This record gives sequence, structure tokens and C-alpha cells, in this order.
Amino acid sequence: MNPQTMIDWSVQIESMMEGTLEKLVRDALDELIAAEQWELISHLMLTGPEFSVRRMTTALVGKGIFDPLVAGACLRREIRRSAPAGPARLGGGAIFRDFEAPAEGEAAIPDHILEEAEAISRAADQSRRIAARREAQLDRDPVRQHIVDSLADVLNTSEPAMEAMIAIARCSVFEETARLAAMKLGNNKIVMGRISRAGRVADMIAVGEASGSQAVHTMIARTLAQSMPDSSHPSYRAALEHVAAHHPQENVKRAALKALGR
Repeated sequence: MNPQTMIDWSVQIESMMEGTLEKLVRDALDELIAAEQWELISHLMLTGPEFSVRRMTTALVGKGIFDPLVAGACLRREIRRSAPAGPARLGGGAIFRDFEAPAEGEAAIPDHILEEAEAISRAADQSRRIAARREAQLDRDPVRQHIVDSLADVLNTSEPAMEAMIAIARCSVFEETARLAAMKLGNNKIVMGRISRAGRVADMIAVGEASGSQAVHTMIARTLAQSMPDSSHPSYRAALEHVAAHHPQENVKRAALKALGR
């Protein structure tokens, strides 16, 4: 993006990034949309606060502009508040403190008990660290789901919305977002029929894989079996493989396997 664009729209960018006053956000967004600043809006979809991005999503869907939404659903990360400062270590520390040390003449704690207690402490500390790391890796940004849900509302009437949803299902780096988009597509008979009639076998199979749903796989296999591409089509073998793996009828599976030469 041209740096001059950032300068020209710096006031609007500031309003969108602050996201505190609805009127300022709405006015800034209206100006950006009127000027067709789609690339800049795509950047704001990735970095803006939830309030502003939800307003952008609603406005863009209402105007039938879907490309900037794909970037948000595929790449936007959860914006987290900084956690309060805590101790440098999770757990840890001496198990038996100095004031618990035996007085002179008293029996000391046996070494094997000390070693076992320290081993238990280290194992618990490691478990807490692993759990904290896994929690940090989870990304629950609600905006991505809002984008997918908003696109789903217009799937039946808007082919560009369908294209955007396919891109999200195939390209989102967040598994749960890709799965949600794929489920919205796979469970929509109108949309899947449209994709099938266009001969987009690769997209259908990719939607099935992203969904992680056997029901979606089965529906796609049924559709492919009824409208198998020509044997010269690049996706012919992939279609046969999918039918052989997921079609509910054994005779259809056997026919697909036979066509594959197995």
C-alpha cells in the first residue's frame, strides 16, 4: 500500500483504531467506503478493535463488498489485553524452606524424600508451563466467526459471498474458522449445487476436508457421484477417490474403485 494513503487517511484511521465513539467510527468508515479504499480497509480488518471491525463487516456485507472480509477471517488474530505481571516462574521454589530445616540434634528429612518431593514439584511446574503455552496458542477472536456468520446470511443470493466463504474455508490459518466456513458451505444444498454445476471438484473436496464432518463428506460424495467430471478432467481421479472413500453405498464405492483400477 502506498504510504501516502496512510497520510491521506490518517484521521479516519485514528478514529477506526480507537473505536470508542460510534459516530466517529461510522463517519470514518463511510468515507473510506465512498473512496473505495478496500486495501486500507483490509488492513484495518486485521488490526482494528472488535467494535470497529464488526461495524466494518456489517457495512461491507450490506454493500456487497466481500474481499476485505476474507483477509480478516483468514489472518486476524485475537487482540488480547496484557496479563498482569506475575511471578517469574510458574510454581517452583524450594519445597522445604529454611525455617523448616531441622534444629541441631534433630533428625533431618531423608535425602530420598527430598529428591522425590523436588521431582514432583518439577513435574507439576512443567505441566503448568505446557498448559499455559497451549492456552496462549489458542486464538478465540470473535470477529472471525462474526465475518463467517455474516457471509452465511447472504450465501444463497450472492455468488461473491460464496467465493469469499470458499476462500476462507480453504485458506484461513485458524482451523476452527476454516471448519466453520466449510460447514456453512457444506450444509447449504443450494451453494453446493452451484459449485457442483460449475465443475469445481477441487473446491468441493477442499470444503469437505476443512469441515472435518463425515456428513459433509458424504453429501459431497453423493453430489460427485451424480455429476462425475469427464475422465480427461484434472480432478477426475480426485473425485473418484472421494466417492470411493465417503459414498454411503457400497456398490457406488466399488464402481469408483474399479474406475481407479483397484
